[in-house]
Amino acid sequence: MCQNLVRGLVILAIASKSEALIIGKAARDAYSTRNGGMTMAAVKPDDSCSRRTWLTSLIAGCGVIDFMPAMANGIDVSTIEMKEFIDPQGLFSIRVPNSFYTLRRTAKGDLPDVKTGKGRRGSSIFTAGNMAKAEVVAVERFPTRLLLEENGIDSTGDLATFPSLGEPAAIAKLINLRRDKDKAGMANTIILPDSLAVSADGKELRYMLKTEIDVQKPELLLEQYGVSQLFRVTTAKATLRSSDGNLMAVFASALENDFNGPDGAALQATVDSFQVTEREFGF
Repeated sequence: MCQNLVRGLVILAIASKSEALIIGKAARDAYSTRNGGMTMAAVKPDDSCSRRTWLTSLIAGCGVIDFMPAMANGIDVSTIEMKEFIDPQGLFSIRVPNSFYTLRRTAKGDLPDVKTGKGRRGSSIFTAGNMAKAEVVAVERFPTRLLLEENGIDSTGDLATFPSLGEPAAIAKLINLRRDKDKAGMANTIILPDSLAVSADGKELRYMLKTEIDVQKPELLLEQYGVSQLFRVTTAKATLRSSDGNLMAVFASALENDFNGPDGAALQATVDSFQVTEREFGF
């Protein structure tokens, strides 16, 4: 544990301010519990532009690469000790590694507003993580219509499935536009195209992101770890299965080297385990 903590502190020391903010924010969440990787320009559509036409055109501007990271194939996830978190408000359930802290936001102002879907912590309602390794899990919730309206897109009509909203790559981009709008220094994030997948019922969207972290002292990074670049990999699942007009999503991320090993398998298992409760009414 001590070695991992030192490793985390070294990474924090040589990473850019943007990455330090990610780690620091999660650290504050962990402390609160114990004590009771993009910036993509939102191009607004012309008034005469239809939702599907604009979303299709948006894909052209979506950063993609032509490879997938190693997925820790062959790792038996059943050997990883996990714990279950059942939301006390009945919105979702999720399993996270035993070593992760968990925090369900309850304070007024921290929770997303019913109309804007934003609070002091954005749209986040739950976080978990391992600070020693800079691994973070977050659950977010906001009205589905806002995903479109905030980008000037018509939100009338069927919003019950992702195909009805638009192309998967464009929707994934909009979700992350909203999520990272207030995060500086996250411009080097790309959607991994081969990771995009929509469930048979159209209510679940899966994708992955890869973010290059700005390194302030690449020579120190090279000396300590033999590499001159740092990357964060995020695996995400967005769902409309609550059937209450809200989109819920889970994001799990780690530094690439950790994600490509057992930790990545555990984070994938965490995202796989995320389930929402079907509800008849809104927030």
